[in-house]
Amino acid sequence: MQLLIKGADVFAPEALGRKDILISNGKILAIEENINESGLIGPVEVVDGQGKLAIPGLVDTHQHFIGGGGEGGYRTRTPELTLTQQTLNGVTTALGLLGTDSLSRHVESLYAKTKAFNEEGITAVMITGAYHLPSPTITGSVQRDIAFIDPVIGVKLAVSDHRGPFVTRDELGHLVSEVRVASLIANKKGIITVHTGAGKACLDQVFDILEVSDYQPERFVPTHINRPDTWESAVRLAKMGAYIDGTGILHDDGGAGKITCADATRMSIEEGIESRFTFSSDAGGSMPKWNENRTRIIGMGVGTPDSLLIEVRRGVEKGLTLTQMLAPVTINAAHQIGLEDRKGQLLPGFDGDVVLLDQDSLQLTDTIAKGQWMVASGEAIVKGTFE
Repeated sequence: MQLLIKGADVFAPEALGRKDILISNGKILAIEENINESGLIGPVEVVDGQGKLAIPGLVDTHQHFIGGGGEGGYRTRTPELTLTQQTLNGVTTALGLLGTDSLSRHVESLYAKTKAFNEEGITAVMITGAYHLPSPTITGSVQRDIAFIDPVIGVKLAVSDHRGPFVTRDELGHLVSEVRVASLIANKKGIITVHTGAGKACLDQVFDILEVSDYQPERFVPTHINRPDTWESAVRLAKMGAYIDGTGILHDDGGAGKITCADATRMSIEEGIESRFTFSSDAGGSMPKWNENRTRIIGMGVGTPDSLLIEVRRGVEKGLTLTQMLAPVTINAAHQIGLEDRKGQLLPGFDGDVVLLDQDSLQLTDTIAKGQWMVASGEAIVKGTFE
């Protein structure tokens, strides 16, 4: 079945104006002023795009597919994500990872959930490892995980966090080398997602290894950097060629010392690093609230995929263009994880990942992933074994 979206206002993410979009066999075939369905061969489902904005499916580069948390005891473990949590919030491509807990949660389970999301109809990749070194893996080696397991594109590591390791220069250098060689062999992006805590060193360990080695800054993707104590260091790294990643927040109050991703997007533009800035949801991950000494958890929240569109709307309300707010969660995010040849833009030949928003409220009405309906008129379409 071919899908023909008629008369939507297209943001690819750049503004293209009112266009028709033709999708067939999971790919975008054409984006034109007018596509006449009578001239198409085979069955065609025509979708009325009047009054709607067509944007690329969102690319969320930091999610805890199998849940996270546990820092406050087993009762604070968060649940795994579901397909409808993704699609109802416009996420059609996501990257899964582990966090603090690599004791009761395992990379093998993350792999299984990554495969499940792909079978259900969205696109999912993952990174091996967790906070600590040596990294937990499936094959016993970070290098082998990246080289031989299809959805694995990198590794996770924490720095400057009281829950993470103290990483020596030799340890970090060895990890970067493993990731680089494996990525070359497997033709993958090869990234180290760096959980950046609020500790004293910030990103100093990353800068140190870059100063004494020939490794490329683009190997590193520091996350949770939309905080006043981290932003300046992250900008410095972005200007060296890295992608830096903020974490979406649900409430426009800075979120316990955080800078909203709407404001961080504006700041990235002012710094001239807008093409190197992304923001993600941390969906499924815990949002712990610590006491003053950061020794005991006094509250716990959970990240959700809806923070991406919340931040997009927040930025537009603050005067940024829709294109500016979409870039970090579409084209930039696709580049960050090495899927820029088929994700993050509405272009002929790209995957048929299209989200329709109400043009007035910017609320999601429809989600199409690889040419298949996932959400229609605000209602999730459940696919797969369990219906």
